[in-house]
Amino acid sequence: MPKLKSDFHTLYYSGLEGATIVRFVEMRGDEFGGKPFPVFLVKFADDSIGEIEISQDEEGNGGGFVFGLPSPFSE
Repeated sequence: MPKLKSDFHTLYYSGLEGATIVRFVEMRGDEFGGKPFPVFLVKFADDSIGEIEISQDEEGNGGGFVFGLPSPFSE
């Protein structure tokens, strides 16, 4: 487990290294009626395909955090 939040972010966002955005998917709203999040189809460096969403923070309060990256703690 990382000691500092910044350690987590370094590990988490390294999941974007070597990734390619395949296409913009859509602006996707949430169940709370807030502003929609941009969604992208991504090909990761290991050739897996996934969607990422951009949000303000880890709680999904608005734009600024990337959801959908592989967890740095899973094997």
